[in-house]
Amino acid sequence: MKKIMISMALFLCVGSIMGQQDKAALKLAQKEAKAQMTEAQKISEAIKAKIDAKTATDDEIMSECKKGQALIRKAIKSGTIADNKVGEAYRISADLALYPHNVMLNKAIQKEPFDTAFFYSNLKVMTSALQSEIKNTKITKGEAGNENYIKGKIFNLAQCGDYYIYAAQFNTECQQYEKALDAFETAINYSKIYPEVEGKANLRLPAEQLAYYAFHMAHDAKMYDKMDELYEQALQYADGATATKQVKISAYLERGDSVAWANNVREMTIKEPQGNDDYIQMLIGYYLKKDKAAGKDSNQMVQYIDEVLAVDPNILIARYGKAYRLFDLEKYDEAFAEYLKCTEIKSDYYDAWYQCGLCKYRQALALNATVSSIKNQAEAKKTLEKTKSIFGEAIPYFEKARECAPDEPQKWAFELRQCYSVTGQAAKAAEMDKLL
Repeated sequence: MKKIMISMALFLCVGSIMGQQDKAALKLAQKEAKAQMTEAQKISEAIKAKIDAKTATDDEIMSECKKGQALIRKAIKSGTIADNKVGEAYRISADLALYPHNVMLNKAIQKEPFDTAFFYSNLKVMTSALQSEIKNTKITKGEAGNENYIKGKIFNLAQCGDYYIYAAQFNTECQQYEKALDAFETAINYSKIYPEVEGKANLRLPAEQLAYYAFHMAHDAKMYDKMDELYEQALQYADGATATKQVKISAYLERGDSVAWANNVREMTIKEPQGNDDYIQMLIGYYLKKDKAAGKDSNQMVQYIDEVLAVDPNILIARYGKAYRLFDLEKYDEAFAEYLKCTEIKSDYYDAWYQCGLCKYRQALALNATVSSIKNQAEAKKTLEKTKSIFGEAIPYFEKARECAPDEPQKWAFELRQCYSVTGQAAKAAEMDKLL
């Protein structure tokens, strides 16, 4: 029992000593923080006096303020500043950030070189200090109160939103993309980050335009995840919406993700087929390649085209693509109907008229190839007459193609000569011969 009592006594004694040591350490830390704060204040007042007297050089402002900032930062980080002095500490920090900020901003206006990295880090210190000063300063009203002073600080904080736009531009020019993106996102979300300025921060550019610039900068930096995050907001900037869509889609190919590329192009072109002919054509080519690799039973291309045409039946490239695939599959009647619809959309479309004729021409050739195998002469003769009739049906379409490209007989004269020869129109066949 005595041993237990002695142990407890020793424990209490040690605890008492440790408590005294902690108090002593705290007092020392408080004293040191107070001294740092006082010295930082002296530096701030001295440099301001020189600035007001116009005797301070830019280098002096920068070096002195950095020295003062180091001191006040230590004091704040110590956590030992008295509660009623915290707001004052942040005021000193904000002032020591403001003076070099003005120096660098003036250099930017004069197009003189300056430390863009420090501009940004100093700006973050300044806005954080302003916010903390506002939060940690008790507002007092009346003639001797500080209400108007705090309103002024809120106004200063609101103005700083535009400086983040400048920081984003500076960092982009220096290819400091991570910092530039961080600055853009701060500007975009400025009132959320600094709710004290809600309704007061009127940035010179709207959030959607900033998102547009940030999106394209992220693309230049190959920061694809950030592009995805910014896309929807960037798309709201109407003047750049088309470019934003194009860049997003091309980025999938840059990443080597052709499946995602195809899915996004499909979604975009089905939603808005008008004005997206180039993308429709690219995706038709993509699906055509996949269909040919998979065999005749694959019809991804036609399924996609039908989705586009369901939204707008007059998308010429889609209509022609469908006709092309049907022709390739030797479904000549279906292909002919699609090519004919193309001519209804564009009456002077040479390729569509030519392909209409070629559908008939190929049908005639295929039927003609069966004649020699038919043993019944009457049936063979009937088939031969049917062949000639189909060759004749092709002529008007090849002639329409001729009207569309009269100076390029190499495009249509051969087929016309064959059709005229088979149908017994020797003079016209000879005319085509001369053109070849």
